[in-house]
Amino acid sequence: MTDAAAPTGREFRIGPIFSRSWSIYAANFLIFTLVAIIAALPNQLGGDFESSAGAIRSGIVFIVSVILYFVGQAVILYGAFQAMRGRNVIIGDAVGRAFSRFLSLLGISILVFLGVAVGMMLLVIPGIMLALRWAVAVPACVVENKGPLDSMRRSAELTKGHRWKIFGMWVLLVILAIVIVIIASVLAGLGVVAAPQGFGRLLIAGVISLILTSIVTAYSYVLNAMIYHDLRVAKEGVGTEEIAAVFD
Repeated sequence: MTDAAAPTGREFRIGPIFSRSWSIYAANFLIFTLVAIIAALPNQLGGDFESSAGAIRSGIVFIVSVILYFVGQAVILYGAFQAMRGRNVIIGDAVGRAFSRFLSLLGISILVFLGVAVGMMLLVIPGIMLALRWAVAVPACVVENKGPLDSMRRSAELTKGHRWKIFGMWVLLVILAIVIVIIASVLAGLGVVAAPQGFGRLLIAGVISLILTSIVTAYSYVLNAMIYHDLRVAKEGVGTEEIAAVFD
C-alpha cells in the first residue's frame, strides 16, 4: 500500500506529481504494467495496407486499440486512487469500475480522438491545445460519473490555468519514452544476437519492446490520475478521500 495523497489546498506542482505518481506505480508495478500490456496487445496484430483484408484488419485493430487505451487508463485510474487512499489495489474491482463506465469512455475516446486529429491537421498546435484541454476527461468520467461531453467540459474547467504545466509534464514523459525506446532497441538487439535465426529473434525483440513500452504507458496513466487529483486539490480544496468517496 502507498499513501501518496496530497494535502488539501496543495499547489499544483510538477515535481511532487511525478514523484508521487512513481511511488504509486512502483508499489503496483506488476498489476499496472500487466493492464498496459493487455491494452497494447491489439497493436501486435495489425495488418498491412497492401491488401483489402490487411487494411480492414488494421482499421479494426486501430479502433480497438483506441478504445482499450481509454479503458486501460480507467482501470489504472481506479487502482491509483485506491493506492492513494492507502488501500490494496484489487484488479477485479478496477476492471469492474472501468467497464461500468464503458459507454461513456467509448464516447470520450471517439470525441477526443476526432477532435485532436482534426486539430493536428490544422498545423498541429490546435491539436495539442485540445489534447491539453481534455487531458483529464477520463478521470472526470470515472470519478465523477459524467457523460462524454460533460467529462470534456469538466476537464477544460480543471485544466484551465495549468495547461502549460501539464504540457511540460507531457514533454518530460515523451523524453522518458524516447529513452525507453533506446533501451528497448539495445536490449532487443542483444536478444536478437543471442537468439536463433528466424521467428525467435522477432519474438524476443517484440516482447522486450512491448514490456518497456507498457511500462511507460502504465506510468503515464498513473500520472494522469495524479494530475486530475492535484488539479482538484489545488482548485477546489478537496482531499483524496472526498474525491474518491464515489468508489465506496
